[in-house]
Amino acid sequence: MFEIIRKNMLKIIEARNYKITDNFFDPLKNEYIAENEEGNKIYIFFPITTLKVGINTIRQYIKQMQQEEITHSIIIVKDDITSFAKQSSKNLTIEYFKENELYLNKLEHFLVPKYSVLSELEKKEVLEYYKIKEYQLPKQSIDDPITKHFGAKKGQVFKIIRISETCGEYIYYRIVV
Repeated sequence: MFEIIRKNMLKIIEARNYKITDNFFDPLKNEYIAENEEGNKIYIFFPITTLKVGINTIRQYIKQMQQEEITHSIIIVKDDITSFAKQSSKNLTIEYFKENELYLNKLEHFLVPKYSVLSELEKKEVLEYYKIKEYQLPKQSIDDPITKHFGAKKGQVFKIIRISETCGEYIYYRIVV
């Protein structure tokens, strides 16, 4: 089961345009560092504990992130994380995924259309092309599972491509709120 979760997490990292480099993998600790073309890095942790992940574990991860000078991480937990641990992130971006969220890769399901996050320039071009403001775009919740998979922030825009029997390919946009 762990192998499925690990593979799906790596697919999510690839969907965010990051790549795992072999020299950053630690098989004993189940930790990865992924890097994108701009040189930004994400630390990925798979805690071994079967209990709730607590503040001591998170502090240990924060220390590792600071040593590597990485400000963004993803932690995959079996059960949950304590409320104190969630608050200890300081100036870092720490995302949490439960293992059961990764049993199935939502991005590969046949009912889920193709998603991509637009750059700021692409977003501006779309708004100018349709002669609309941001608030006029359809909304997508920040809590949506697809938004979480892409790590999208408020104000970012998704380009969504659906296949239709009647009109072929249909493109529309949603803004994260």
